[in-house]
Amino acid sequence: MDLQTPFGFDDAGDDVFPGEEPETDSVPQAQGTAQPAPEMVFNNLEEFVTEFLVHQFQRPVESYGRAEFTWCASWWRHKEAVNRLNALWRAWEALRLDPTTGLANWWNSYADPTMAALFSGTGPFQGCTPAEHKPTNKPLPVVPAPTGLYSH
Repeated sequence: MDLQTPFGFDDAGDDVFPGEEPETDSVPQAQGTAQPAPEMVFNNLEEFVTEFLVHQFQRPVESYGRAEFTWCASWWRHKEAVNRLNALWRAWEALRLDPTTGLANWWNSYADPTMAALFSGTGPFQGCTPAEHKPTNKPLPVVPAPTGLYSH
């Protein structure tokens, strides 16, 4: 994955970096034989979000005024949201294969904390509404480390 080549629209600060696509050719087994990887349910992150996730998290979001849940319909324009949702999708694809507690684990350990962070009024969608992409968050400020601090 080339993280130096962003994609997005006209908001240079909102360019998003897609997650790597998983290798689906084979999964090595203990004996060294290759088995086909389980087929993914969703072909990409957008499909996971639009066909599954938004239907699982039905919340009251308002276009104007203060809502308890903040959401941006242009979620894909927020780096943090893309990275969190990509991790959530990958976890779902893996944990759905566990017939016992896989999905319960996904909800409790992955979905609930991820969506709480995204829905937060101070999260990555701060300033946006379901109708308008208008982020107010900016990258955290940094001061360069002294030269040689992290060299071997």
